[in-house]
Amino acid sequence: MMRFGASNELFSSGVFKVGIAAVLALVVLLILNPFYQVTSGYCGVLLNFGSVQPMPLNPGLRFAIPFYQQIVLVSTQPQTVTSDERAATHDLQNVHTSVSVTFHINPADAPGFYRDFRAFGVLGSRIIGPTVSNDVKAVTANYNAEELITKRDIVDGQIKDLVIRSLLPYHLSIEAVNISNFAFSQVYEQAIEAKQVAQQQALQAQYTLQQTQISAQQQVVQAKAQADAAIATAQGQAQALLVTSQAQAKANTLVSQSLTAPLLQQKALDRWNGTMPTYLSAGAPLPFIGSTISQEK
Repeated sequence: MMRFGASNELFSSGVFKVGIAAVLALVVLLILNPFYQVTSGYCGVLLNFGSVQPMPLNPGLRFAIPFYQQIVLVSTQPQTVTSDERAATHDLQNVHTSVSVTFHINPADAPGFYRDFRAFGVLGSRIIGPTVSNDVKAVTANYNAEELITKRDIVDGQIKDLVIRSLLPYHLSIEAVNISNFAFSQVYEQAIEAKQVAQQQALQAQYTLQQTQISAQQQVVQAKAQADAAIATAQGQAQALLVTSQAQAKANTLVSQSLTAPLLQQKALDRWNGTMPTYLSAGAPLPFIGSTISQEK
């Protein structure tokens, strides 16, 4: 009986010690917290005594050996870095613009990103900002200030293409490059406005001159048409008068040719009322008789 009781005590004592050890192990495990949760939109990077391991860890629950391993999270969500840039145009005009680069880190490139930069702020200040600044200066130097406005789409496209090519070595997935309006100095903007006003005034003056010329040409055409009409009318009247005169002359000739002496005497007799004149002057022939006698002689 004594041996059985002693065995029970020894067993109970061993179970108790195991339980204590398990509890202590659990407490230590909770304190050390070797479990990591990689959430969606992030990628895990495993560190062995601070050394970055090349294999990324996908979202999920991950385990790291305490004191030896550590898991850090790198965002794979879109990030935007904005920089204000000042550059000079081909005609040496200062221009200001703001460029925003939106990008994200692919999971496969997360270990390299963490090894080289650790944070997006470092990437923006060390790589993206200087790259964008150089590319903006390189492109704007090829254009005059006025061309930056008139050829805005072309300039934007060249800056975007150059920025994307320049950032390729850093394994960034560029989603967008947005460029704000080009801003010039106040003096230059006033000069542009004055030039535009002068151009508008010149165009208005040119339009007015063209309208005046058109009106003058219309008046010339109308005057010529009126003169041509007057000439045509005069010529028509002269032609009509000539034809009438020729016809009248021809008629007069025919009439004069047809008026013989016997015909004239017959017409006179037809119109005489038979009354002799009361008084005759000396040497005046009697009507018709004198004429007849003279013709018979």
